[in-house]
Amino acid sequence: MAFDPRRDVTVSSGAFSVDVDQLCAAHTLITGEETLSIVPARLALEAALGEAEAVSGLVPEASAHLASAITSALSALNFLAGEIDSLRWKLQDAALTYANAESGSSLWELVPGSPMGPQLSASGIGMMVVAPGLLAFAGASALYHGAQDVSVRAGAPWLPTVLMPGLSVLVGEKDLYDTVIDGLLFKYHSDEVAGARFQRDLGRFALDVNSSPVYRGVAAALSGLGVSQDLNSTSTQSASGVAALAAPFLAYLGLVDFHWGHGVSCGVIVRGADGDARIRPNGLGSLMPSSALDARTQSALAAMPDAAPDTHYTGVTTSADAIEHITQMHGGDADNGEIAIEEHVTLGDDGVTTRSWTVDIRGTQSFSIGQTGPQDMTTNLQGVAGMTSDQLDAIKEAMNAAGIAPGEAVEFAGHSQGGIMAAQLAADPSVRARYNVVSVVTAGSPTATIAPSDVPVLAYENSGDIVPGLDGNATRGDNVTTVMFRDYEATCHADDPVPCSHSAPLYVDEIRSTLDAAHTSSDPGLGALAAAEARRTQALGLTHNTQTTVHHYQTRRITQG
Repeated sequence: MAFDPRRDVTVSSGAFSVDVDQLCAAHTLITGEETLSIVPARLALEAALGEAEAVSGLVPEASAHLASAITSALSALNFLAGEIDSLRWKLQDAALTYANAESGSSLWELVPGSPMGPQLSASGIGMMVVAPGLLAFAGASALYHGAQDVSVRAGAPWLPTVLMPGLSVLVGEKDLYDTVIDGLLFKYHSDEVAGARFQRDLGRFALDVNSSPVYRGVAAALSGLGVSQDLNSTSTQSASGVAALAAPFLAYLGLVDFHWGHGVSCGVIVRGADGDARIRPNGLGSLMPSSALDARTQSALAAMPDAAPDTHYTGVTTSADAIEHITQMHGGDADNGEIAIEEHVTLGDDGVTTRSWTVDIRGTQSFSIGQTGPQDMTTNLQGVAGMTSDQLDAIKEAMNAAGIAPGEAVEFAGHSQGGIMAAQLAADPSVRARYNVVSVVTAGSPTATIAPSDVPVLAYENSGDIVPGLDGNATRGDNVTTVMFRDYEATCHADDPVPCSHSAPLYVDEIRSTLDAAHTSSDPGLGALAAAEARRTQALGLTHNTQTTVHHYQTRRITQG
């Protein structure tokens, strides 16, 4: 099936809420109607067709007309069934993705035909009948999650754990087990909802972790170390809490005797095409003797490659172009990072020249901890946790090197980890005090818990991409426009090493085709996308006469090895 941007895109503009119970009820009713109506009708028509063919030798002309009419009816019925299936999948996708949006949604795990319950089929119902123990456990799990929902809303998320400690442990293990299973299904593309179930289980597991007294104690202890977490948070924030716990723990492992990574980071180096290098020590680097820091800095500088030369183009930079420019960056790996900053110069009709900027930020370049390249898993954990990082420092230094002046419009654009950094920068008070941040564009990024509330955010997400849901929440808000692609049969680019649904080139293709459709469509959702794109274009002051220079910067951590 070809990707149709008019049919397979959902645009959510501004704050919104989701009633998962209604989604589940609608899905169950449609499933039941299809089972009770479509299937018997198809069987009756197929039987009639068989009878018509059986008597074709006796009354050939009449039987031929009858067979033709029955065949046409079957085709129409099959088309209707296909449309119903498409609607069911969309309802299931939405229900699973937002399963934690409303209290009591977990109770639908027991309802046959519900997205979260067994399938309304012989095998699905049979499993409930022959395995009453599983049914009882599922019911206990649902009731426990329901109690958690109520307790969180009442401001006492720890209450179910205290009252039902044994069940809390069992449910936590079940959620972890489900997370692993659904993660494997997602990896091998066997989950037709393409990871939505995985997002739900991740949120549920995170909520269990957040409700644990141990977690609350550790989180409270970390509050004085720059890791700030709301101890009464719901599952929409608790995933960032898990990351906040994991980041310093894994960093500790990497810094001691486990020989992971390259040792402790003392800061970061940023070097442009002109060879000028900027050094930004971090907290630890500022405490080191200058001679030791200089030695490590010189070693890192000697290992850094040259930055790519500046490139130039003319015209309006669309959000699709910004993400595409990220895919065209080839200087980053596990050892070095790369940042590109686009300088837009526009001559207005009044003869006045203005400058604006787009900061292009790449995604993860290494899934290991403690690499010399700052675009690694350490930065992922720090970013989702809302913590500072060497990558954030590197971006800030690159912006200094580019010469962005106060008051000039700045846009942050990023794919995957780059989107996390973009949202963090746009919400950073120190960045906002220095720059006029007017736009954020993300593709495949989990930014719900860190995105700014007062800067327009254009978030592109693929329903087959699990990464945007790793923070356990939907990206939403008064200034957020979320564009969700539902392209289940998308194909990867042969040279792209990441999973197909998370591929940056795939995002570029889908964004570009959807923007093209938005300019001519009367669909309200696509109209909201066109309006959001127009706002960012106007805020950056871009026209067809805009001259853009892309400055490239290499980055590298200063480490001991």
